[in-house]
Amino acid sequence: MKQYKKDFIELLVKAHALKFGEFTLKSGRIAPYFLNIGSFYTGELIAELGRAYAQAFLDSEVKADVIFGPAYKGIPLSVATTSVLHSDFGKEISFCFNRKEAKDHGEGKMLVGAPLEEKTRVLLIDDVITAGTAIRETLEMLKQNGNPQVVGVLIAMNRMEKNNEGKNALEEIEKGLGVRVYSIVHLDEVIEALHGQKVNGQVYIDDEMMGKIEEYRKQYGV
Repeated sequence: MKQYKKDFIELLVKAHALKFGEFTLKSGRIAPYFLNIGSFYTGELIAELGRAYAQAFLDSEVKADVIFGPAYKGIPLSVATTSVLHSDFGKEISFCFNRKEAKDHGEGKMLVGAPLEEKTRVLLIDDVITAGTAIRETLEMLKQNGNPQVVGVLIAMNRMEKNNEGKNALEEIEKGLGVRVYSIVHLDEVIEALHGQKVNGQVYIDDEMMGKIEEYRKQYGV
């Protein structure tokens, strides 16, 4: 596992963004872990988060002109990532995000940031993907606003789960949307980094929690 991935996993638990216990997901599943990127709300944490996304973007070798962050969580992710790409890696990439509703005054546009055209290569950035509904809505919205080339989607963590039809959720989303989904880390890497390992003096995945994760994965994992 690359060092930036290990650093990111430690950052997730340090920021209390990745928690272990019992959580009811939107899907109704009772999961033993939960990821909330909204926990990154300090200058230090958002800078480190942007660095992880930037490194994953560079690692993917995707060629993009604009990083697009769907409202709302995608907005700070797009800004932080492009900022770090410039400051730490010397890469000049623009950002863009959408409003939930178009303004009825001023410029009256749905999008804020870099202008999008058919030739613009766009990478979507978000925290996680479950059913892909939000990504589909974003793709439809982009078709009506410049119709750029969407070259991929970058998320924080691949949960490595099945959808309600029992198929690999992310693979089905890729097939349905025609875009590749990249992640900073996937669940196997999280387990490798945290199972039986102390981070900040705490073991986040002990043998008991590992048992719960394994039971959950027997039912929903891929």
